Amino acid sequence: MINMSSALTHNSDKQTDIPAASLSDRLRADSHKVKKAAIINDLSGFGKCSLTASIAVLSVMGVQPCPIPTAVLTNQTGYKNHYCIDLTDEMNRFTEMWSLNDESFDGIYSGYIADKRQVEIISDFINRFRSDSTAVIVDPVMGDDGRIYSAYSTETCREVCRLAASADIITPNLTELCILTDNDFSELNSQCGDDNFLEKIYETAKGAISHIEQKIVVTGIKKGGYLYNGVFSKQDCSFVKAQCHGGSFSGTGDIFASILCASTLRGVPIEKAVENAADFISLAVEDTIKEPYDRNDGINFEKFLYMLHESV
Repeated sequence: MINMSSALTHNSDKQTDIPAASLSDRLRADSHKVKKAAIINDLSGFGKCSLTASIAVLSVMGVQPCPIPTAVLTNQTGYKNHYCIDLTDEMNRFTEMWSLNDESFDGIYSGYIADKRQVEIISDFINRFRSDSTAVIVDPVMGDDGRIYSAYSTETCREVCRLAASADIITPNLTELCILTDNDFSELNSQCGDDNFLEKIYETAKGAISHIEQKIVVTGIKKGGYLYNGVFSKQDCSFVKAQCHGGSFSGTGDIFASILCASTLRGVPIEKAVENAADFISLAVEDTIKEPYDRNDGINFEKFLYMLHESV
């Protein structure tokens, strides 16, 4: 863990009010209850990603996943052929029925958005079910390697950025961080060899923090043969360093965000949760590349799920 705390400027007027409990404190208040998380993402038959990964990860970590599928796909879109059934028009049914059933959630986690109209539906869902003790985690899926995904328009990205601003925790990769902050990816990434590259990423990330309690976890930062994951708030930053094995793989972002979601609901400090997620994914990738592989097939995470159970 690499800590790079920034100086915090204090107001000269002393405050006598008792500070409000942090979100993590409120979640720990009832730590023995089985937590419930609404998971808003697509369901893909192949690719070991999105809901397929999230349901497995949250369950083994002792959190009940309550899925809301944004779309059903034969396989994730990286394969040569795929077919997608858009479920935008059905998503409001979940809000309606769960409201009628008086359901509540300790966490809400949203990922891939199949249609820009879904952002408003997800925002309405968050407004309906969010309480003081609900952790809202948004993985602002928009692109990778400096490119916006082909299914996403500029307007869709703008809507995703708006959704991310409402979250307690967001998990962009470097490309998505640049979209969130309106920065040029190529220019930022070209500085990866600089000694202060990680500090530059922190300065960039501060531009995406929309409220005082929000935390940003920037994933998959490549520097010097290693991968770094940055944990940022307005006051502090730290980096978790991991070995880099091969290239990118389907589903690793979903697995990472799912571990972070479950860990948060179980009261694990965010820095430790990021460290656990990075170690888990590194181990699964290392096992995957022992045999010929297709990155679209995802990583061999199933055989290591027991480690996530032990981490909480």
